[in-house]
Amino acid sequence: MLISAVMFRKALRNLLNLDDPPERIALAFAVGTFIGFSPLLGLHTILAALVAVIWRLNKLAVFTGTYLQNPWTMAPIIVASWAIGRWFIDSPSMDLPVMSLSALLTAQFWLSIAAQWRQLLPFALGATILSVVSAAISYPLMLFFLRAYRRKYGRRAPLVPKSITEEG
Repeated sequence: MLISAVMFRKALRNLLNLDDPPERIALAFAVGTFIGFSPLLGLHTILAALVAVIWRLNKLAVFTGTYLQNPWTMAPIIVASWAIGRWFIDSPSMDLPVMSLSALLTAQFWLSIAAQWRQLLPFALGATILSVVSAAISYPLMLFFLRAYRRKYGRRAPLVPKSITEEG
């Protein structure tokens, strides 16, 4: 199911209307983005839950930040992580085998994939750099949006825009 604009606006409104102070929501969101861009693929949800519980952060804000990396954004983030890591750590070029359904069932295919383990270090370094940068950028941005939203609407936003309720 694709995320519609209405669903996105509702999720954003829920995030903006949390009962925590803006600084705590922005911090939880930044921690979530740090986790979301981390090189620990497959562990993001577990890490987000653990961090939110242990540090008593708002779970919705942490998970929203974490899920900036999702199936649609995962490939570009992985490529960017690997490319950034390659700027710092030289690694041999990748030599991937030809993919086919029958090849997936052979040991030779998986041995040739395992031989590319040297690509993990540049990816891990690049993803860590992206994690730090994304958290450092997301905190002030989220804090700005939260404060601006609350100045305009207070704690709760109107459910129906004023233009619809005004007659005339």
